[in-house]
Amino acid sequence: MNEEIYASYLRSGVSIPEQQDVAAQFTARTGERNCITGQHFCDESNGDSNHCSVVQGCLTYGLLPKRLQKNFPMDTATAPRSDTRRVTVVSNANHSIRTVAVLRINGSEVDQLIAVAANKLRLKKPKLMFDACGQTVAAGFNFSNLKEDDRIYISRGEPFVGLAKVATVACGGDVWLMANAADVDKDALAQLERTAQLPGVVRAVGYPDLCPGLRFPIGASFVVRNRIYPELIGSDIGCGMSAFKILAPIPSLERAAARLRGLDCAYAQADRVLEAHSLRSHPAHDKTLGTIGGGNHFAELLAVDRIETAAAFATLGLDIDSVILLVHSGSRSLGKAVLEEALAQNASDESRGLSFEQGTPAFETYMQQHSHACDWARLNRDLIAARFCAMLFDRDELAPDIIEWTREHAAHKIIDIHHNNVENAVPVTGNANFTSDSAGVWIHRKGAAPSDRGIVPIPGSRGALTYLVQARGSQERNAYSLPHGAGRKWTRSKALSTVSEKYKKDMASLERSRFSSIVICEDRRLLAEEAPEAYKNIEDVVADISGVADVVAVLKPLLTYKFRRDERNSSKN
Repeated sequence: MNEEIYASYLRSGVSIPEQQDVAAQFTARTGERNCITGQHFCDESNGDSNHCSVVQGCLTYGLLPKRLQKNFPMDTATAPRSDTRRVTVVSNANHSIRTVAVLRINGSEVDQLIAVAANKLRLKKPKLMFDACGQTVAAGFNFSNLKEDDRIYISRGEPFVGLAKVATVACGGDVWLMANAADVDKDALAQLERTAQLPGVVRAVGYPDLCPGLRFPIGASFVVRNRIYPELIGSDIGCGMSAFKILAPIPSLERAAARLRGLDCAYAQADRVLEAHSLRSHPAHDKTLGTIGGGNHFAELLAVDRIETAAAFATLGLDIDSVILLVHSGSRSLGKAVLEEALAQNASDESRGLSFEQGTPAFETYMQQHSHACDWARLNRDLIAARFCAMLFDRDELAPDIIEWTREHAAHKIIDIHHNNVENAVPVTGNANFTSDSAGVWIHRKGAAPSDRGIVPIPGSRGALTYLVQARGSQERNAYSLPHGAGRKWTRSKALSTVSEKYKKDMASLERSRFSSIVICEDRRLLAEEAPEAYKNIEDVVADISGVADVVAVLKPLLTYKFRRDERNSSKN
């Protein structure tokens, strides 16, 4: 359904339930001929223009109620959109070999593709062609139904090695992109659409902070039936955020900054802390407990900029004068080891990724390791907060009761969520692939905040505001999840080169934000990679979820800790 058809549909006076019913049919059918696929549409039936989505699916003329068919002429859905199509031609055996071609829709499309494969991809004697769903492209294929930048895979005889067709969902599950104001990288969207085609995936949701990962996108959730995909959680299992209300007056920011160091260094009492919290010790990973790590991880002091929803804000025990410590970190090297072990010990299809069917021994083993890593990650954030507060208030961070002392005298935890995890979920209604049994439905979050845990933080870059938001209404459509941050606008390599060049004579200016907050980061590379310019506008991200969440309060940074060298051995990795 394209924007013009959908706008006409909304103007037709159809009730909202009927609109939703047709939309459900639209997203439930894919791979059909003579239909419009992968288009943007916006649900403005409730005056909300922020629910713009990209859907992997088809709406055929016959799916519309008969009284609506007059609004959609038959040739609107079936006629060619132009006499040319720009497509990406890809080597089936090596997806990194590709080129862009403009096909003339004149009956000679197959011959044109063969010529492109031979002349541009250097593939001699191509024998087979496939579309993105693995369907054979040959004489009689309806090239008019291709949309701009669709992919055609060229084979020299080998079977399709892209993402295989899913029997239960014709060429993949529903794809929803909750982005309108925020820019989304086309590679991230392509990863989202490909992931939706994995076996068992019935819904893939991309949030406004969606950005490309190595194979699977970040800033997304995936609803999967009867199986789990470790790679859709990633290596930093349990990564998330914990927010703490500071209970005592803080020293001046300059004095606080001078006291903070060594949060990248091994904590000498890690084994004791693990034992006290009934978590088993891992000699290879204990040294990373209580450390922030690299990348976008941080510990940050924030002040209240403004309160939007006073009643909800009060439930956190906060007021306008509160200071909040926000810690972003995960399971460090432990989570990485869990994923690497799973990949090493279990055979996987390179195109589909590794998955474990529910009820198998491999499934149970991974879920036990996953749960342990999430608990470890939660404790890691607690210990980071305790170490941070010990330095802030001039206490001994190695004191046996440092976490307990922190809870009672320094910082009370008010929010604790994971961004990278998998959990059992309620069924998604309106989808023919779900029954009333939720036992086999698994939500995979890869850089997404849960929307069913109360108020959650959505931070911008280190030089931007942080929003506290609370979900509103049904969260089914967005897979019970929300954005976990602003999301990267630039790759790390682009940020490093661009920012380093821009600030080459004044890198020190990056150690202060536009709010005059202090940034502690003695790694010049990381300082550039994590510059505010490298991230999307957090206001755009929050605007895009206004249909499913309310802003509770807005926080501004006071001090951000990333990395500081110390005489002790660093464990930053």
